[in-house]
Amino acid sequence: MESEVHPPPRLLIGTSLLFWGAITGNAVLGLIAAMLVEGANWIRFRWEFEDAACSRAWRICMILMLIASSLIWLDGDSAARHTALPKLIAWMPLLLLPLQFVQSFGTRDRIALNSFSFFSKLHRKRNRRLGLSDSVINFNFGNLYFIAIITATSLGTHAQERIFFPGLVLLVGWLVFSRVSIRPLAFCILVLTAGLIGLGGQIGLRKAYQWVDNLSGAGGYPGTDPTVNKTAIGSLGKLKQSPEMLWRIKPSDGKTAPKLIRLATYNRYRGVSWKNKLPEELRAEENLFRELTTIEITDGDPYYLVREGMVQEDVLKELPSLSIRGAARAGVLLPLPGNVATLQGFDLDSIEINQLGTVRIFPKKAIISGSVRWKDGATPEAPPWPEYDLNIPKEEQEIVQQISADLGLSEFPTAGSKVARIRQWFYKEFEYTRYLSIRPPLNTRPSAVGIFLTKGKRGHCEYFATAATLLLRAAGVPARYCVGFSVMERDYKRGEYVIRGTHGHAWSRYWDGTRWIDFDATPPDWLAAETSGETKSQWFGDSYQRLKEDFFLWRNRPKNRVAATIVMWLIGLSVLAFVVKRLWKSKVAVGKEKLNPYSSAPPLRTPLHDLESSARSILGSRPEGETFPRWLARLSGTHISGSLLSEAISLHQRLRFDTEPAPPAQEERLTSLVRDLEKQIRRSGTQQL
Repeated sequence: MESEVHPPPRLLIGTSLLFWGAITGNAVLGLIAAMLVEGANWIRFRWEFEDAACSRAWRICMILMLIASSLIWLDGDSAARHTALPKLIAWMPLLLLPLQFVQSFGTRDRIALNSFSFFSKLHRKRNRRLGLSDSVINFNFGNLYFIAIITATSLGTHAQERIFFPGLVLLVGWLVFSRVSIRPLAFCILVLTAGLIGLGGQIGLRKAYQWVDNLSGAGGYPGTDPTVNKTAIGSLGKLKQSPEMLWRIKPSDGKTAPKLIRLATYNRYRGVSWKNKLPEELRAEENLFRELTTIEITDGDPYYLVREGMVQEDVLKELPSLSIRGAARAGVLLPLPGNVATLQGFDLDSIEINQLGTVRIFPKKAIISGSVRWKDGATPEAPPWPEYDLNIPKEEQEIVQQISADLGLSEFPTAGSKVARIRQWFYKEFEYTRYLSIRPPLNTRPSAVGIFLTKGKRGHCEYFATAATLLLRAAGVPARYCVGFSVMERDYKRGEYVIRGTHGHAWSRYWDGTRWIDFDATPPDWLAAETSGETKSQWFGDSYQRLKEDFFLWRNRPKNRVAATIVMWLIGLSVLAFVVKRLWKSKVAVGKEKLNPYSSAPPLRTPLHDLESSARSILGSRPEGETFPRWLARLSGTHISGSLLSEAISLHQRLRFDTEPAPPAQEERLTSLVRDLEKQIRRSGTQQL
């Protein structure tokens, strides 16, 4: 029995596509798609799209999804595996357009669900070969397409603006109003409730997306914040970091590479967090970061000057250099050596630095590459601020000062000698571990750092860096806390160093009277603990990462980008021309009365179809190839009134195939006859029992 299907109201899909285009920033594409879909209301062409055509349209959609997924993945950053799905969903209105075209311009108002499954297709062929009937679920694809459009719109770049929620309510209300007949007030309440639920779901998805996005932040520690860094000090469990390759560093001489590359620096410790605290006169928002100035030695290739007051002589100075390549997003912190001088070759919209030497970039593309000159005699961050760079929290003061006295740090004449004494003590009496086992008492006395210095003497780099920074301050040496990476994995074959999440590290930076110097207090055996052998899966992931990044950079070079664009357009236009040619040859002209797919054209279904399930109890399943009226006519040989059945079949045929609109009285008469025949069939079945 064929069930009735309900297509979306006329112009709803076109309006939804326009709304999608406005919210996602693809207004032109939305307009083209809307004109293509709603053109079925005015164009006098249709096609006899059978199940095979629906299957081909679905395969085309799948190919488009595969191509779109590949492009999104290639253009994505290291978090692409988390962000690819939302980006793909946002393009669904265009990726599913072939199926909606089949629905809009086909002569049928429904699509068989088994058209989308290869195995269902084989099952259908088998049933036909054996003379068995099929139980097919039919639906109008326009309803599913409308849901896909609304879902994609909710992920648009402008979905947080005020226009989104009213637009969502109006579109959903338009659909609901066409399906139900209820009082206006109840209808408004229903639509508003549905809109609020949709808005809540959208906000929830956005929050989840942002959480995953930050959790897997490209370019360093997950979601590294230049103003605050919450450590794992005082927590329990095993410290876990991703082995994913984040950056590649290649020294120009093939040998010299920095031991540490810094993401961010902090100068105030409170609780378990390090913060970026500035003096009162520098706390104005505009002073948190400043734009780097540039000098052009060669036209179109500027040098970004990391330190203030640099001149052309500083740029021409002979310094070691290295290239750095990796995935980056807007606002990501760029890992750099502590004594960096200039940057060159990065394709950026903006690059900034704060008073503590943290560099933040806004790249034009998802993958960046450029060169860094380093080993300068000066450092980019501001000189010490004693009120912060010598500050020790109250909870730590007693133990830190006692340890400083026990080590005799005040007796050493220089900052370097004090650093050497602290390093010697840590290397001799402490042990590195990723298993966090220090938990401070509830009254916070002693603190986790205090327990680490006196009893535990086991911890990861955040304990060593924090303790070393506070001990230096107790000895009168200004010190700061840094996070970044240790450069430890060398790829001799490619002449480069690989930076992974597992290489994430924390250390101190102290003031020797003229500049800031890195001090890594963590015992060197931590390098062996974090450097594991390369597995097959890691080798595959690294190879794919290199291929993706290198291909992305190659494709986005100006000369290559033009060639790639021309090739893709030629391929796309060739496929489109082939499809249009095939469609033009197979088109079928229809009359004006059939132009509107939502009009009252002769129905494919009449009330007589409601008898099929009841008649099956007497006649059995309808044989493949036998028409419904002929099969139903067999009931006349049973206890069913032949005159009523004959009249019902005649009205059924007239309603289905008469090109003139049927009078309402005929459908009412057929409905009445069906009720009478239904009663007779039930009585006949009872008598047979």
